[in-house]
Amino acid sequence: MINAAQKAGNWRRVMGTLAVAVLLEQLPWAGWVIELLPDFVLVGVLFWVLHQPAKVGFGLAFMLGLLADFQDGAVFGQHAIAYVIGVYVVLFLRLRLLQFDPLRQAAQLFPIFLAVQLIVLLVGWLAVTPPVGLGILMPVLGSTVLWYLIALFVRLLHGKGLQDHA
Repeated sequence: MINAAQKAGNWRRVMGTLAVAVLLEQLPWAGWVIELLPDFVLVGVLFWVLHQPAKVGFGLAFMLGLLADFQDGAVFGQHAIAYVIGVYVVLFLRLRLLQFDPLRQAAQLFPIFLAVQLIVLLVGWLAVTPPVGLGILMPVLGSTVLWYLIALFVRLLHGKGLQDHA
């Protein structure tokens, strides 16, 4: 049985990591790093949707997407629509994703990150102007690598090691 203190602690951990993700989006990145910069908010939302689906869902993803639109000066709702679709796909594949080791999990999430980024591009293209180049898809690689590192860290934190034991 989970007591109230554990529930509050879990909720604080979720909101704390999502707040850090929003703050990471605000840092003044420069140079070549900016092209591979992952979508920290999307990675954070999808991570918590995968591991705490009762706490993080469509509503929080939509609100954080609106916040990302506000931060980027993008079309209002552009990221929100894409984030909600990404959350739906992760919830649909949740049990499958939880069975994989970090490398395979990151490989399974690569198409999800790509689809979310393509939806962001499509909505922005339909609302304003077409994208300048395909370099705008580079955050997909950064998000996939970040997901792998986070999943590997969580796996090591829980004492499961790097090897799979069936």
